[in-house]
Amino acid sequence: MATPPSTLLAYETMKKSRRRRRGAVMVEYTLLLTTVGVMSVAGITAAGKTLLRHYNDGRQWILLPVP
Repeated sequence: MATPPSTLLAYETMKKSRRRRRGAVMVEYTLLLTTVGVMSVAGITAAGKTLLRHYNDGRQWILLPVP
């Protein structure tokens, strides 16, 4: 029994629609990750000296010979 042409056409249309939605989700996810990454790098860069100073202070306290 052959499938009616309208059913095949509807199936192909659904496949294309699903493919477009997946692509849109992938683009949205990529933009979100890029935004978060850029903001994280900017924050670390802006606070870099303070973070490094706190890291070195903490390291010196940990490495003290006398507790």
